[in-house]
Amino acid sequence: MSLQELSLYGAVPSSRHATVLSTLSAITGMRPLRVLQHHLVFSPTSASVSGALHPSIGPAATQLEASRIDVHRDLAGPVKSSSSWTLTIPTIPESGKRNVQVQYINRTTFRPGDGDDNDNDDGSDNTGLLFRFLRALDYVYAYDYLERGYLFVYGGMVIIKVTQLSPQSPPQLHEIPVGDEDELVAANVAQSRDPANAKFLATWVVHAYVDILTGPDSTGDDLEKVRIGTERLEALKAEIGGIITIPDRGILDPRVQLGK
Repeated sequence: MSLQELSLYGAVPSSRHATVLSTLSAITGMRPLRVLQHHLVFSPTSASVSGALHPSIGPAATQLEASRIDVHRDLAGPVKSSSSWTLTIPTIPESGKRNVQVQYINRTTFRPGDGDDNDNDDGSDNTGLLFRFLRALDYVYAYDYLERGYLFVYGGMVIIKVTQLSPQSPPQLHEIPVGDEDELVAANVAQSRDPANAKFLATWVVHAYVDILTGPDSTGDDLEKVRIGTERLEALKAEIGGIITIPDRGILDPRVQLGK
């Protein structure tokens, strides 16, 4: 589905983490929901960016392919995990003077069996299938990270995530057994990311956002929804004392620069 995301970001040190959670609980009237996710980031190959492997796709799709793809799934614990992955392809953040950051994103769910009716129908880990699917689109694994923290809902439409990140280094060549590299890297990534033993950064990231459905599935006045979403984000910003603000546009730029 196609979404228009309105957002504000912030960062707080561990010393203020408890205060921020308490404040958000008070203004939202809810206890925080726990978040634990595993994110994989894939980058396009030079062939996919140039369009050499997909000459019939056209310029618009080639531009989309030049962006990173973030894929995540919810983790139920250190071992057991959800078998469904959510693929997110962001576009370049809009420029101009706005009170919130505006960015269009495309999001879809990848479930076991989506790419092969004979694979993973039992709901077991399907990371290898995901890797093969993206490799067929000329995307390769770049890195991954864990995200843990808390989630709130404000004003009926603003999602607030307060999370820590744990960057994970890609497997080195000597760590990959001889064989199908994509499949073996996938197995390495799926099995070695244990949240219980991961090292998380001390800084907590605060991401407040409103996702507005666009395209043929959208109903109602999109401009009115943007206006209301912007107002809710501005109200939240005022209530939590400047913790969140408009991020640097360059930080959210998903494009990948590859040598020719």
